[in-house]
Amino acid sequence: MMKHPDLSLSGNGRAAAVLLAAMLFTAVTPAQAQREGRGRSVPEMGREVSDQEHARSQRESGQNRSFDELFRRASSIGRGEYLGVEPDISRNIYRFKFMRASGNIVWVDMDGRTGRELAVRQ
Repeated sequence: MMKHPDLSLSGNGRAAAVLLAAMLFTAVTPAQAQREGRGRSVPEMGREVSDQEHARSQRESGQNRSFDELFRRASSIGRGEYLGVEPDISRNIYRFKFMRASGNIVWVDMDGRTGRELAVRQ
């Protein structure tokens, strides 16, 4: 007679199964995320879009400045080695980070819609 493997859960296996079940039952659907303000949906397509897709569509529709334009303006203000950017898509603000020759770090906040400087901090 063929012997079947023991599929009972004990110890770590039981804990993993409980954790997996909890994750499945608490998962957020795209509709719930939209109602709670998490993510964006494209009404005509009925799907959630990423921040990157949202920023791209804003730029292509002429509502936002291009990243290259924002970067050039921020670079002329930051005057240092470019270290990165932290986009806040919900507020349409891009925080560029530069390190000057002196070692000082400079943050330049740019408005994604107008391309104007909002703040400079050292």
